Amino acid sequence: TKLMLRDKEMGNDKMGGLLGDVTSDHSQFKKDTNFRLKNLYGGDQLEVTLMHQFNTIWGEGKSKIFGKNYALFSLPNSTHPDADEVVYAEQAVYPDHIVKQFLPDEHIAWPRDHNITWRQRRNFKIDHIIRRRAKELTLTTSSKDPLPSFFSADEHWFPGNKIPFKEFAHGGACCVSLGPDELDIDTGANYENLLVGVGHTLVKYTKKHKLPKEEQLLVPDTNYVSFFYAFEPRPPFNIVARSGYFCLGFESEGPDDEGGQRNPYSALTHNRPLSQNNETFSCPQIHYVSTLVEKVGDPSSVVIGYGINDCTGRLVEVAKSEISRLLFPDPFELVLEDAT
Repeated sequence: TKLMLRDKEMGNDKMGGLLGDVTSDHSQFKKDTNFRLKNLYGGDQLEVTLMHQFNTIWGEGKSKIFGKNYALFSLPNSTHPDADEVVYAEQAVYPDHIVKQFLPDEHIAWPRDHNITWRQRRNFKIDHIIRRRAKELTLTTSSKDPLPSFFSADEHWFPGNKIPFKEFAHGGACCVSLGPDELDIDTGANYENLLVGVGHTLVKYTKKHKLPKEEQLLVPDTNYVSFFYAFEPRPPFNIVARSGYFCLGFESEGPDDEGGQRNPYSALTHNRPLSQNNETFSCPQIHYVSTLVEKVGDPSSVVIGYGINDCTGRLVEVAKSEISRLLFPDPFELVLEDAT
C-alpha cells in the first residue's frame, strides 16, 4: 500500500472528507478505501494514513510460494529525473537478481477456489489480502553475480563448503543513487550512475547438519548479516558489485548508555549478540535493514533504518562515499597481516 505521513499541525480539514476515521473496527481493513491509523507509541502528533487496502506481490517459480522481504524501488529518482514513472520489486538479490515491475495501486482479485489454499510458511490461510494480487507488467533476471569486494571472518573460520550463511539473499531495502561524485573512484568500469541497496542473509539451520557435531556449536542459529550491492539502473539491472558481510550495532555501547528518552526494551537486546566460532561481536544477533533513503538536504549521505533483535529500531547516517569505498575498495588500503 501507500502511506501518507504528516504532522497534525497541518490540520485535518485540508483533506476534507477524503480520509476515514481512526477506528479499532477490523472490518474496516477489508474496505478498499483510505483510513487513518491509531498511534500506539511515540505521541500523537504524527498522522499516518493508509491510502488504500494492501495488495500482495506474488513471486514466480519457487519464490511464488516462499517469496517474502521484497525490496521496492522506483523511477524517476535524483539521478534519473526524466525516467518513466515505474515501481519495481526485487524478489531476489543473488545468485540471481530478479526484479518485477508492477502497479502498486492496481490488483487482480484472485478467486477463493484457487488451488493454493494455504500459505506454505507457518500455515497461514490464504485470506482476502493475499488474494489481492498486485497487477504485474514485466520480470527481468540477471545472473551476473560478482564476488564480494572483501571477505569476512567466516570465510577464514569455515573454508570451502562449510560457510554457515545461506547462499541466497534478498531485501533488505532499496535504493539510493550513486552519481559521478561517489563513483569518482576506480570501479573497474565507467559507471555514471548506479543504484545501491542493502540485502541480508542468515545462518541456515539445515546447514549445520552437514557439519561434524563438534563444529555445530560454532555456528549459532538465526544470526543475520547484511551487505551492500550496486546495480545498473536499467533492465535487466545487472549487479556490478557487492560488499562483504557486515553487521550493524546496538543503540549504545552498553544497556545503560542509551541517550535520549530510554526505550525500556533496549537493555534486553544486549542479551543476544552476534556470535560465530565462539567469538562475540558488538552487534545484535538479528539486525534487519528495512529503510534506505537519501538524507533530506544532503544528497551525499543516506539514512539506514534497521531493527535490533526483532525488538527495537534504530536510524544511522552513512556517507555515500563510505558505501562506495565498501563496494569498490582501493586494494592499496587493504590491511595485510603476516600469516607467519
